[in-house]
Amino acid sequence: MFNTCDFLERPFIEYMKTQMGMPVWGVGPLLPETYWKPSDSLLLPERPMKPHHWRQSNYTEDDVARWLDSKPRGSVLYVAFGSEVCPTVEEYPHLASALEESTRPFIWVIQSGSGDGYYPDGLNSKAGERGLIICGWAPQVLILSHKSTGGFLSHCGWNSTVEAIGRGVPILGWPIRGDQFYNAKLVGKHLKVGYGVCEDFTEMVKKEDIVEGIERLMGDEGVKRQAMEIGKRLEDGFPASSVAALDVLVDFIRPKTSSEVYRIV
Repeated sequence: MFNTCDFLERPFIEYMKTQMGMPVWGVGPLLPETYWKPSDSLLLPERPMKPHHWRQSNYTEDDVARWLDSKPRGSVLYVAFGSEVCPTVEEYPHLASALEESTRPFIWVIQSGSGDGYYPDGLNSKAGERGLIICGWAPQVLILSHKSTGGFLSHCGWNSTVEAIGRGVPILGWPIRGDQFYNAKLVGKHLKVGYGVCEDFTEMVKKEDIVEGIERLMGDEGVKRQAMEIGKRLEDGFPASSVAALDVLVDFIRPKTSSEVYRIV
């Protein structure tokens, strides 16, 4: 079983099936239940908010929604690297300088403890209302669902990648480890809904790379159209092909005795 679906990775699902010589099922993307609800429901002012100890942040969901409401459609760059990876200590100042130099509105999420406690001192005052720096947890699905969000500078973790694709948001990939490099290639080379922030990730990412990448992504109408077209495939909820794959998987297992299933596993 793979956490993907036919319309995103059919050639690769078929490749794995051929190479392994056994059934292969794409049963994803496996995302939170709220993701499959209509995106408009995430933006309602009366939306309930359950308290969680890990939702520590300097802004509430309502704060973020109001800030996004004040920005033009498709103008905001969302910058987030997930909860486990981040740029190096040396790269963080380059990112801050790039966001300062860019004229684009941005939301930058800095996770607690990332970058040895780095914080871009002075960027708040320099960017003014153009920037929103969130320290801690951020309502990512809400941000990606908002009409003002026009691009996502991401580490290309799988969940973040699929969340953006499903909302029709182009991606500027900054992979850091593991499968993120392959996800970034999927975004840029196969699906054509974004780019890498630079060509060679064995070297330090610099301000010039980031500024150029932001302008390229945010100004490319072709990539935006492609992202919207692919995003429409997830508008109706969990993919029908993945539901069918789950049904086939159940049928494959159900006739077997417990000892036969054990041998298959």
